[in-house]
Amino acid sequence: MPGGFTLIEALLASVILALVVGAILIPFTAGAQNAVQNAREVLAANLAQELMEEILSKSFNDPDGTNAGETNRMKWDDMRDYNNFSESQGNIRNLNGEIFTAPSAANMSRTARVESVYVAGQDTSNPPTFLRITVEIRYKGQVIKKISRLVYENKK
Repeated sequence: MPGGFTLIEALLASVILALVVGAILIPFTAGAQNAVQNAREVLAANLAQELMEEILSKSFNDPDGTNAGETNRMKWDDMRDYNNFSESQGNIRNLNGEIFTAPSAANMSRTARVESVYVAGQDTSNPPTFLRITVEIRYKGQVIKKISRLVYENKK
């Protein structure tokens, strides 16, 4: 019998080598996937916070008492103007109307709700003095970031 490997020994060595290489690569693949997921979550948090800050920069009540002429986001002047605000996947825009072009934002969408809220003990015959603002960021339709804020009308 000549000195060398038989076919079965060569196949067994190949299987063992494949298992070892696979075991070595799994942590690297998982780490890369986690890094992508973490970057996506950071971007979602930033997009949610950006919209929340934009909404909070507006008046609690409409300063001129009407929505006349408020045809786009740049002209909105009170928090309630953002109720049912929605940006579809790949169409998240900054305040100037420019689309956020980062590739990681391509499958993200953004929504906002602004709801009047009465708190316990508040007289519901009076106008509400609280608004609940909720901003959601979705990735491929799944909520990945949601922030809410309760805002009080500070009448001075």
